[in-house]
Amino acid sequence: MMTLTQMRYFYEVCQWQNITKAAEHLHVSQPTISVAMQTLEAETGLNLFHREGRKLVVTPEGSKLLGKVNHILPQMDQLETEIQDMAHNRNHIRMALPLQIGTRFLPRILGEFRLAHPQIKLEIIETGGISALQMVEDEKLDIALTNYATGFSQKLCYQKLYDCECCFVTYPFHPLAKRKSVSFADFADEELVMLDSHFFIYRMVHDLYTAHSCKPRVIHFSPYLHTIKNLVESGICSTFLARQAVLPDENLVAVALEEPFYINSGIVTKKGRQVYEDEQQLIDYLQQITKDM
Repeated sequence: MMTLTQMRYFYEVCQWQNITKAAEHLHVSQPTISVAMQTLEAETGLNLFHREGRKLVVTPEGSKLLGKVNHILPQMDQLETEIQDMAHNRNHIRMALPLQIGTRFLPRILGEFRLAHPQIKLEIIETGGISALQMVEDEKLDIALTNYATGFSQKLCYQKLYDCECCFVTYPFHPLAKRKSVSFADFADEELVMLDSHFFIYRMVHDLYTAHSCKPRVIHFSPYLHTIKNLVESGICSTFLARQAVLPDENLVAVALEEPFYINSGIVTKKGRQVYEDEQQLIDYLQQITKDM
């Protein structure tokens, strides 16, 4: 089958009627063109040229082929242009932004970034980190800014932005609220409300208790961050959250752990999938504001 490169080479040779001039115009070597034309004649079984001195003259068979090529090449050029336009002007990003990260990043993305790039439509899903990675892997979403574990899937690309500290979070009048840090023994018997199994912090807290040969006293699981916070603010129980999930104006206290643990936080995309220009603009923005935080 005749390739697009062969078509372009054949077209230029016909126009110039000279292999050297065609090669110069195409910015390739003269032997490259010569071999390509010999291969084309061998593959098609057609005599495309005959020589008259230094001049190459197109044969009747070559003229018929040139007519077909003249019709195809403009269409291929148009197709290439349209593909580039689609890639450059896609302007639609499907993104996962889990709740704990969203408290800090969502206002800036929907504010500063959207104002700077009004042509980009943002479709943001608030979900747990585990669900976010699954949706990116299934290509239901383009990108996730999320907490993650690098061993979750080999089909994903991870760009770490920072380490996310996990804290014991409680109400202001709790006996541990005045502490700078707490040990496992301090909170081991505390009643907890926790984000459910769609979140990486659920796994990490479970692993923490398992390492101490016990189970957390969880009275309620929820996929909703506001539910977790409301229950803690009411003085019913405590929880574990990423430090950045606790905002300054909330009636909550985040206490550091004496044996701290951290969750990777960053940008996750599908391995082998094209990152479009609009997505790269968002990735660059997230990397920049993370440096400033």
